[in-house]
Amino acid sequence: MGSLRDRRVLVVEDEILLAMELEDVLAEAGCKDIATAGTVQAALEQVRRWHPDGVVLDLNLHGEKSFPVADALDEAGIPFVIVSGHSRAIVPRRHIERPFVEKPSDPRHVVRTLWAMMEERER
Repeated sequence: MGSLRDRRVLVVEDEILLAMELEDVLAEAGCKDIATAGTVQAALEQVRRWHPDGVVLDLNLHGEKSFPVADALDEAGIPFVIVSGHSRAIVPRRHIERPFVEKPSDPRHVVRTLWAMMEERER
């Protein structure tokens, strides 16, 4: 896995154990700062005031779809990977080409996918 050294990553996940696993893998990969958000509102606030370098985005947060977060990330030019137990079919057309990782998934795969997106964006 590539290095995420000096990167700031937001994990948008409502399942605390999954968020903690992702945080551990991100820290191992060298992330400078890692933040989490478990609701759509908290995620939108983090995007607005913290402006992460990349985001892991769960589609379903306590029964609420995180599509507004995906829209905000797109508008801000922040790369993100969608992680969901739902089918890709629920992803709005405007985000259908985003990397999608189906749950359950290996947190290392999720982080590798995010890293690849961030690297591609910088080229």
